[in-house]
Amino acid sequence: MVSPHAVRLRSSEAPIICLQSVDKVYRASLGHAHALHAVDLAIERGEIFGIIGRSGAGKSTLLRILNLLEQPTSGTVLIDGRDITRLGGKDLRYLRQKIGFVFQQFNLLGSKTVYENVRLPLRVAGDMDVQAQRARVQEVLDLVGLANHARNYPRELSGGQQQRVGIARALANHPNVLLCDEPTSALDTETTRSILSLLRDINQRLRLTIVLITHGMDVIRATADRVAVLDYGRIVESGAIVDVFLKPQHPTTRALLAEASFEAGSYVSTSWQGTLVATPLLTSLAEEVGQQFAILQGSVGRIGAMPYGDLIIGTQEADEQQLRRLLDALVRRGIDYEVLD
Repeated sequence: MVSPHAVRLRSSEAPIICLQSVDKVYRASLGHAHALHAVDLAIERGEIFGIIGRSGAGKSTLLRILNLLEQPTSGTVLIDGRDITRLGGKDLRYLRQKIGFVFQQFNLLGSKTVYENVRLPLRVAGDMDVQAQRARVQEVLDLVGLANHARNYPRELSGGQQQRVGIARALANHPNVLLCDEPTSALDTETTRSILSLLRDINQRLRLTIVLITHGMDVIRATADRVAVLDYGRIVESGAIVDVFLKPQHPTTRALLAEASFEAGSYVSTSWQGTLVATPLLTSLAEEVGQQFAILQGSVGRIGAMPYGDLIIGTQEADEQQLRRLLDALVRRGIDYEVLD
C-alpha cells in the first residue's frame, strides 16, 4: 500500500494556485476587520494542501477567495497562471465550474434525490445532453462508493454518505481543483477516516489538486502533502508535513500540535527492503509491542527489481520503555531505524 505521504516529484510546472500579497479587509460601521494580511502561497498541481488554524484565523476567507466567492481587497490570485481577480461574467462562471467545493454541512437539497443533487451542476453548466449527464452522475457516484443510492434522498443517508454525495457533486464538472471546507468536522472519527481515505484516493486517481482547511492537525497529518498554518490572517509557518510536524517553528503550530493525539510521543524513521514490503508490518508491530502508530510520511516501491519501503511513524507513548520495545522489534525484523528529535 502506498502511503498518502509518498514523496511527489515536483515538475517544472508553475504552481496551479499562487497568491501574492493577498489582503482581505471587511468594512463595517464600527471599523475595519483585517481577515487576511499579505498572504503569499503557492500550491503545486496534483498535491493535497492543508490550511490549518483556529476559528477566526481566516481559513474560510482564504478558501473562498480561491473561487472568488470573496474578492480580495488587494493582491493577486493566479490559477493556472491567470489572474482570476480580473474575471467576470462567463469567464468567472467557467472558473467556478472547474473548482469544486465540498462544504462542511454537505449543503444538499433535501427535496432532491442523490442523482438530482449530483446532476445539478451539470444542468447549470448546460454543456451536456441528458444522456451524458446521466453517465457522468453514475461515474462519480461509482467513484465515491454510492452507485446504488442514486434514488435515495439525503435524509435516508448517514452523515458520511451525505458528504460522499457532496464530493460527487463537486467532481461532476471535471474540476481541476477541489476546495474542502472542514469536510469532516460534522462526522465521527471512523467516518472521518473513511472520508479522508476517499479524498486521498480521488487525489491519486485523478491527480486532482485538493485544498483542505481544518482546525485539526490529525486531519492534516492523515491527508496532506504540505500545510500552511494561519494565525490572525497571517501565514506563520508552511512546508512539507514532515518538516512542520517534526520541527515546528511558530508557537501557534506548536500549540496545535500539542492538542493532537501523537504530539507527545516519539517519531521513528524506518526503512527496509525485500519481502517485508508485502507483509502487514505495522499491524504485527502494534500487536507485539502494544502500541498504536500514526503514519506521518512514507512510500513503498521498487528500485530495479528490489522492493523497498520507508515510513516515518509516530508512537502514541512517550514512555522510554515502550519506545525501546518498538526499536528492539524493528531490529529483530532487520529494519533500519532512526529516532527523530
